[in-house]
Amino acid sequence: MPKTPPDLDRTLWWDPIARRVSMMWALIVLLLVVRLVWQFVSPYTLIEDEAHYWEWSRHLAWSYYSKGPGVAWVIWASTQMLGDTEFAVRLPAAIATTLGTIAVARTAWVMFEDQRLAFISAILYNGIPGFAVASMLMTIDAPYIACWAWASHFAIVAMIKDRHRAWIGFGAFIAIGFLFKYTILLLIPSVMLALILSRAYRSRAQRRWFVLGLFISMLGLIPVAIWNAQHDWATVRHLLGHLGMKGGDTENTSAPHEPWTIVWVFEYIGLQILVGGPILALGFFAYLNAKRRATDSIRSAINIAIVISIPLLVFYLLVALKTQTEGNWAMAAFVTLIPPSAWCIRDGVVRVDHVIRFFWGAALFVLVGVLILFPGAKTLSKIPKIGPLIPMYRMTGMREHALDAQRVLDEIRERTGQDPFVMTDHYGRASVLAFYLPGHPVVYCSSAHIGGRKTQYDIWDETNIAIPETHASLIGRPALMLGGPPHHWEDAFETIEELGPLVNEPKDRGTTYIGIGYKGFQDWHPRTLSHP
Repeated sequence: MPKTPPDLDRTLWWDPIARRVSMMWALIVLLLVVRLVWQFVSPYTLIEDEAHYWEWSRHLAWSYYSKGPGVAWVIWASTQMLGDTEFAVRLPAAIATTLGTIAVARTAWVMFEDQRLAFISAILYNGIPGFAVASMLMTIDAPYIACWAWASHFAIVAMIKDRHRAWIGFGAFIAIGFLFKYTILLLIPSVMLALILSRAYRSRAQRRWFVLGLFISMLGLIPVAIWNAQHDWATVRHLLGHLGMKGGDTENTSAPHEPWTIVWVFEYIGLQILVGGPILALGFFAYLNAKRRATDSIRSAINIAIVISIPLLVFYLLVALKTQTEGNWAMAAFVTLIPPSAWCIRDGVVRVDHVIRFFWGAALFVLVGVLILFPGAKTLSKIPKIGPLIPMYRMTGMREHALDAQRVLDEIRERTGQDPFVMTDHYGRASVLAFYLPGHPVVYCSSAHIGGRKTQYDIWDETNIAIPETHASLIGRPALMLGGPPHHWEDAFETIEELGPLVNEPKDRGTTYIGIGYKGFQDWHPRTLSHP
């Protein structure tokens, strides 16, 4: 059992609470209930990514254009039980966050055998800004991070407790996590680095079980590989396109190539500070303070956890040397910073270290702040200077927007005597309309035919307007088109009429058109760029 420095045994007022396992479970359940209640009563509509993953769940497959099948499968399971509602779509995010919280709490117990630190870890998991936001919205992030948390938990159990069979759990959660996000594979070199630095690699038995875990982790690649082999390795092309590399899906598009700038590197660093919040500083202080104040066993455990976090952060720093990154790409790295941060917090509070106490308070502030941010977002959006920073347009007004779109569709039907269809220039817009239009109709996306990237809509037969059957079913029909300049639509219809924006038109998404007599898109050509 790890030995604790004598001064850390000093009792704090909240120790009796933190020592009780039942209180930790009460906290975890309370946070889950708060999120579920909010998701049930939330007035906010699905953001585009949520709606797009819901679209995937209507077409179950081995994998999808840009991601693995995990997010579609869990949304399908939820909506099968609860119907096609916003609550059902978002429910898995809240559950996944709860599972991730349990994982880091168990990891803290394994590392320190101190229930107080497990309790603090449960708080910190929910106090990381990126994690807290992910718990409210159903994207790939919450389940992916939960899988990262459990995989790293089993790896730490195997290394610290020398429990070889834990490598099976490590491999299993790598495999599951890969179905949500491919970068979970970076946890493998991260753990290998920790193994080397902790000298655990000298155990032959440890190495054999680790190899078994690696074999199990590769099972998650099977469904993705099968699907990609059947679809010209579409996901590989998509990932290469993100990096602007040859063979990527941006190679033959009109998307302007932005030259690299050092600003992207500083932007990446700033985003990690914003998304990670206090955990980055607490993890850093944990490393420094453990060198001076922790026992050998505790210092070794802290070093292992911190080493596991580093490769993912470094990987995306290198990506920032090639292309612009997004804030959530590297945030799984914060998972294994949580238990060391919990140790650092209690050590700092006992010693009345004001810097540590500040960051501990900041983590609590973030936890409470995010819980009230979503209910209070509309009010905050009206405050000068703060309001413009809150993207309310992304999660409000889509019900009214779809109703106005339906009004136009009814007018087109009455005017032409034909059944109109809906087409947009962006996959996210198409997905939102598919969710909110009455009856969840098929909506088409023109992105790949007007100089944009391919999307999942170019994979499904019923929405791929390039295949003869789908093309034939649309020929001659009228349509409501949303987004883009007029020249994107002119060649595809006999005539088009510009309507102007509909109610609650999403920001920067152009205007709306009525198209009469669909003819089909010609192969896109750069000449369209010269149109006014």
